Amino acid sequence: MVQRKAAAVAGLALLLVLAGCAHVTVHSTVNADGSVAEQTYQVNMSRTAYGYLEEAAEEDGYDSVEGSVLSEFNESEREQISYSEEYNGDTVTMTLSRTDFVPTADDGISVTTEDGELVYEDVNFVDEEAAARDGTEFSGSLTGGMSVDYYLTMPGEITDSNADVVDGNTAEWHESGSEAFNDNRIYARSEIPTFSNVPGFGAVGAVVAILATALVVLRRT
Repeated sequence: MVQRKAAAVAGLALLLVLAGCAHVTVHSTVNADGSVAEQTYQVNMSRTAYGYLEEAAEEDGYDSVEGSVLSEFNESEREQISYSEEYNGDTVTMTLSRTDFVPTADDGISVTTEDGELVYEDVNFVDEEAAARDGTEFSGSLTGGMSVDYYLTMPGEITDSNADVVDGNTAEWHESGSEAFNDNRIYARSEIPTFSNVPGFGAVGAVVAILATALVVLRRT
């Protein structure tokens, strides 16, 4: 799997499955202008798996897993990021949230405009070597304990997607085992909402129009 900075937490999944299992949950919300309002990665794993991450971070010269993860981002990007770790019994939960950013090629995410619609694609969960391993005992040992739940909210009605579930402007992907990384491309396209069909804009627009009219009348008196 190619590791990309937007999925810095998810990019550690290979080490996690070697140690046992991991559950990755992603929530992504897209603005009408193609920017990402918020994207959150949450990874649940055992303390044993987390220990592997600590060892890997130390070998790379970092004092902590957090330091290793955040090293993927530059200083300005870190201002948009929150990171936390929670310990509950034998389970460790890592959460990374990033807000208000325009995705680039390095993020593994793209939001483009095509035929008057927004097209969202996330390839962070595509294992480019999965085809060669698929069906082998090695492949099963690597991904057997892995699962991914991905939730996407687009700014308008979703018109096309490869999601498991689509409801209006939201889509969901649920994969486990080898399917979690075997060509698991996240894809959806949606309508681009206009101001007139944004919830609540009609009422706000009417108030603004009334105030503007009143201002004109006052200026004439």
